[in-house]
Amino acid sequence: MDKQELVLDDGRKITIRAANIDDLEKIRSLYQATYGNTYTIVEVADPKKTAEALQSPNNYLWIVCQFEDRIVGSVIFSVDPYHHLGKAFSGIIDKEFRGQKLIYSMMRAGHACLLREGGPCDLIYAIVRTFVSVNFHSHLKELGYIDLGIFPNVRKLSYYETHTFKICPGPNAFKNRRPLPRIYDQVQTLYRLVDSQLQLGSAMMKSIDLPDKKTEFIKFHEAAPEDYPNGIEAEREKLRQENKLRFGFCPLLEPNHMLINDEKTVRAFLNYQPTDGHASLLGLQTGEFDMVDLLESLAAFCESTDIKYLEVLASAYDPMIQAQLWKSYFIPSAWFPAARLDNGQRQDYMIASRSFVPLHFKGLQLTEDSKPYLLEFFKLYTARLWEELVDA
Repeated sequence: MDKQELVLDDGRKITIRAANIDDLEKIRSLYQATYGNTYTIVEVADPKKTAEALQSPNNYLWIVCQFEDRIVGSVIFSVDPYHHLGKAFSGIIDKEFRGQKLIYSMMRAGHACLLREGGPCDLIYAIVRTFVSVNFHSHLKELGYIDLGIFPNVRKLSYYETHTFKICPGPNAFKNRRPLPRIYDQVQTLYRLVDSQLQLGSAMMKSIDLPDKKTEFIKFHEAAPEDYPNGIEAEREKLRQENKLRFGFCPLLEPNHMLINDEKTVRAFLNYQPTDGHASLLGLQTGEFDMVDLLESLAAFCESTDIKYLEVLASAYDPMIQAQLWKSYFIPSAWFPAARLDNGQRQDYMIASRSFVPLHFKGLQLTEDSKPYLLEFFKLYTARLWEELVDA
């Protein structure tokens, strides 16, 4: 990435450039000054991960704003080279330099590197706080970001906050997209909202009536690290190669926890951040168990620990798994089009979540593009509770 020079309205000169390992302490000081010890993103919170990111040019593009000898702004892009995906996150500006569209300028520079024709990314996604100003959402829209969902109570700084899900497609993002998602009844309105934004085309609706039955709980416990000397990720990859893994696609995350049953026939791989209790399911070996029982058992384990939020990506072409998630109280909240590259086709994914803390939506600053997704989530959330009351 080439350096760029900006002159602010007050005459101060800013350099926008790619960060390097020499910037580590200054970058960490910038986040520390704003958030103290509450920041949850591992690339910032863990100095080892910060160093790894700054020294991994194929997997990260970390952009900073420099004023004289100070780092006064930062945005991180992580890159999945296989799926040609990018993620923009952790934007921050020193309070002295806010209101100058510096995050916008850094992100535009990142897009020029990553979304160019023949570049490493076909699309970039971002998860954005609803507590930032509406102007910031407008700046993202100007860059090409499109709202495609909501994550309720997903992250905690001072308290749990709702975030929006956005993507910025490159010129070839949907060129080889697999058409005609097959979706469960309860997902159809969410898909229509997405289609109204992107004109993806029709989907096939599928009604599925899962039987009501008492949950047979599977007892999970943490796997002993000494039983897996090659590490959790190696175990997950082995199961993936053996075609024994469900929910194995979750880009730009690696598992740091593995749960197993006593018989070691079931394994659940999680990325879990203890700072705020956020977890994502990165793979599930099901053994011979019923999927709803497994999902309910996994949720019960999470609720008994410090996990406050569990997120799952499910194929948009598998209405049965969508129905099983619904039955297990994982509520659809976002749509990730053209997310996974598989045999030359880009495949859509539905994102569903289950929260273990009371939902609240105070203080949100929603745009007209994001508000319908929150309303749809709340409609689905209450509809699932209503189903349970009616069947009681």
